[in-house]
Amino acid sequence: MAAKPLPRWRLAARAVGIGARVAKHWTRLWFGLIFLWLRRSGKARRRAWLGQVVVDLFRELGATFIKVGQIMSTRPDLIPEYISHALAELQDHVGPFSFDDVIRTVEGDLKRPMATLYTEFAPVPLASASVSQVHKARLPDGRIVAVKVQRPNVVELCTFDLAVMRIGARVLNVIPSISTLAPVDTVEEFGRAVFAQLDFRIEARNNRRFRENFRNEPQVVFPEVIEALSTERILTMSFIEGTKILSTPSTRSDPKRVARLGLATLMKMIFEDGFVHADLHPGNIFITPDDKLALLDLGLVGELDEKHRKGFARFFAAWAQRDGDAMAHIMYGMSESAGTPRDPEAFERYRAAIIEFVGRYWGHRLGEVQVGKVLIDMLGILRRHRVRVNPSFTIVNIAIAVTEGIGKQLDPELDLMSAALPYFLSHPVEGTTQA
Repeated sequence: MAAKPLPRWRLAARAVGIGARVAKHWTRLWFGLIFLWLRRSGKARRRAWLGQVVVDLFRELGATFIKVGQIMSTRPDLIPEYISHALAELQDHVGPFSFDDVIRTVEGDLKRPMATLYTEFAPVPLASASVSQVHKARLPDGRIVAVKVQRPNVVELCTFDLAVMRIGARVLNVIPSISTLAPVDTVEEFGRAVFAQLDFRIEARNNRRFRENFRNEPQVVFPEVIEALSTERILTMSFIEGTKILSTPSTRSDPKRVARLGLATLMKMIFEDGFVHADLHPGNIFITPDDKLALLDLGLVGELDEKHRKGFARFFAAWAQRDGDAMAHIMYGMSESAGTPRDPEAFERYRAAIIEFVGRYWGHRLGEVQVGKVLIDMLGILRRHRVRVNPSFTIVNIAIAVTEGIGKQLDPELDLMSAALPYFLSHPVEGTTQA
């Protein structure tokens, strides 16, 4: 994605602004920590304060940092859990950009006056985020659509901000205790994820792929992309009426049925398709008036090839058997360290930590355990032992945790392992692969 260079004075002003905000929040952090220390507050309170300062800093720094923060919240294998948990609360909270800019983008990309493209186009957006906003419109054939329009100059701004982050990552990389976290590679990974969400052609492809994957599942729907009215900066889609999933009890839909449908949808994405919606927060999941499950905002996905789908099935099967040793080997086998010489002592410490963790659940029935929490805690073990797994593996774990959490709000008796069991039986795999 090519980015036009911004004027140097704007880049200089942005650099000064970033530095000033970092300095302000760094000072605020230490004053707060000193105050909490004087009050003899515990570690949990100090960590919560650190997480809050990071969230406030990212929100104040704007579009790029908000997006990076949202993506960081899905990677507890790379970021301490108390920070990733705080970042999960990070919302865009960005005001709308002007309708004149919307018109310029639409007419500039589609090469026609807006009035000939849409017979109606609401000037007030339905939603406004850090990189785009969405408007409701009507096509000449009468169809109601949602039009997602990119914020002006956001690509150029993100390009510059990510360059600043790379410089910061290189500085941090010289600190031995931090270099083991691969800050440069991590920033590059986050940067790729940000730009994937800035190119709406990628989201359009994701839409088409999800619709194809679920063509035989009439109870699950995705927006249809209007190809002729979509570009890199504009995405025109069918408008889906509905109620946000957590408001299901206020509708005529059965919350327990909706919870089971959501879980079955996720299981299909993971074990059958290997193509998983990576942003399954409640605001992106709707129940339509005809009682179907609608999934929106498909810019961020995780892909699992056959090897990783089988590995994930083996991982779940090992968890069902409380086999910590097998789980440790499976996760290591799907890490970036697989196939390279390993430190026997470091691996044994990691393996022992997994076995000890799994051992805490002996005596508990599977239905009594919240699998999502187990997965998040296990990602923390991977981070502490420097086992860096495939990003899609982490994305899938987060998707499971979020979906299970939503499902249990609708049906407290929801049992994820029972829902997953048919996939283990219908997709048999070989025994555990040792790393």
